[in-house]
Amino acid sequence: MPNIQKIMEERVFEIDKIAKFDPEKPQKNYFYETDKTVGAVWCLEPGQEVYLHSHSNVDDMWVCMEGTGIYFPDLENEIQISKGMVILAKPNQIHGMRNTGQGRFLFVGFAAGSLPMDITRY
Repeated sequence: MPNIQKIMEERVFEIDKIAKFDPEKPQKNYFYETDKTVGAVWCLEPGQEVYLHSHSNVDDMWVCMEGTGIYFPDLENEIQISKGMVILAKPNQIHGMRNTGQGRFLFVGFAAGSLPMDITRY
């Protein structure tokens, strides 16, 4: 029978224990990575942002857990984002995020595809 502690360490993640905020810059806190997927908890203080970028080889999904912000689906548009919303950027689709709220903004990101993922900044 497998050791339940080992299973917990490898397969059960607690966002509150992973999340780390920094007043100087947004934080990307990785909590797992395989050859197929990667997971990270993004932590943005008010005014911080994830720069506009794309990946040619992965789908990038963001699940908003706390706060409000703006999602940038391309170079010209903005979409208001809040807790409970899920965002998908397919390969080569531009995406970025800014915390426009008064409090902290936290979202969980999952990338799936051909890792490691490349990044093109805009």
